[in-house]
Amino acid sequence: MDFFYPSESETRLVSLSQKQLFQNLEKHIKPLKEKDNIDESGDYLFNGIWNEAGFSISLKLKIANNFVPLIDGSIIHSDEGLLIRLTYEFFPSTKKLLLFWTILTLAITLFFVVLYHAWWYGAISFGFCLVNYILSRENFKIQVRKSKRMLEKMLS
Repeated sequence: MDFFYPSESETRLVSLSQKQLFQNLEKHIKPLKEKDNIDESGDYLFNGIWNEAGFSISLKLKIANNFVPLIDGSIIHSDEGLLIRLTYEFFPSTKKLLLFWTILTLAITLFFVVLYHAWWYGAISFGFCLVNYILSRENFKIQVRKSKRMLEKMLS
């Protein structure tokens, strides 16, 4: 089912030392140890968790946004510096919401087309399904670009 959900991955080479990278992570990531620990104050850029092996973060928001990606990063040591493998994907709850609305609108489409032969209503329902899916993908891409800009700031 992974092909259905939008995701993106990349690998970055960072010229920072491991100590400098961890200082940047500590400075820019607000650790979420408790359920309601999200705080809008402070100069951090992300909320999430991190350790020596990697991190799982999301962009700090002032207004709720379902399309902000969950960023999973793994840190790999190399001769040139540190390699960071990044994966951007929907939060699990957003995946469930997108799947729910897609299945519901497709079921409504089948209901109108198969049971009542109401092709026009079926087309409208299918149109809502497509619009919902396309808008979800495009909003995800916008939020990935914003997250990448903030990651660039954090990793430099």
